[in-house]
Amino acid sequence: MEFLPEQFDPWAANYDNDVAAEAGFPFAGYADLLQSIVDVANPQPNQKVLDLGCGTGNLGAVFSSLGCQVWGTDFSSQMIARAQQKYPDLPFSIADVRDPLPADFPESYDHIVSGYVFHHFPFEEKIKHMARYKQQHLNKGGTIIIGDLMFPSEEAMQDIANQDPDSWDDEYYWIMERDLPLMQQAGLVVQFQQISFCAGLIWFGL
Repeated sequence: MEFLPEQFDPWAANYDNDVAAEAGFPFAGYADLLQSIVDVANPQPNQKVLDLGCGTGNLGAVFSSLGCQVWGTDFSSQMIARAQQKYPDLPFSIADVRDPLPADFPESYDHIVSGYVFHHFPFEEKIKHMARYKQQHLNKGGTIIIGDLMFPSEEAMQDIANQDPDSWDDEYYWIMERDLPLMQQAGLVVQFQQISFCAGLIWFGL
């Protein structure tokens, strides 16, 4: 399943309305998920935060309001344009999560966060990028916190798919009964919290 920036560009104008509605799958629990990311980070003033796949800047703006220095990337130029319009004082840049960071971004951060991004990647690719960011860009004592479309089990996911087949897309959703042991085997010892029937949070540190 390939996904392209051009698929997300037209969404930028309505993205905030869609996520605010929290109308069932996929954005049930959106506000709680973002707040839970912030709560786990327990951010302190002047800490550096990298927001991967920042969309229109909602998550990064919360960290900024708490005194953090925030940088955000997204591969959609229109999402970045909207984020820059909303939060002109924050540095946002067009970049893919899978690519190196922009040259003018810091190399390391106290917190690396991401919301609703990693379900686009196969599990092996999830692990690769999580490990890369931990090894190359996370300060000692820092945290990587990923909020995403996560289901406790295959059965739970299939129940949601069956309830609303018209709005369902087959993507690389997290299945936590399967993925938690695999992450541990890969050397990533993560903590997990289910936020809504379709959204959850994992985090780990250095």
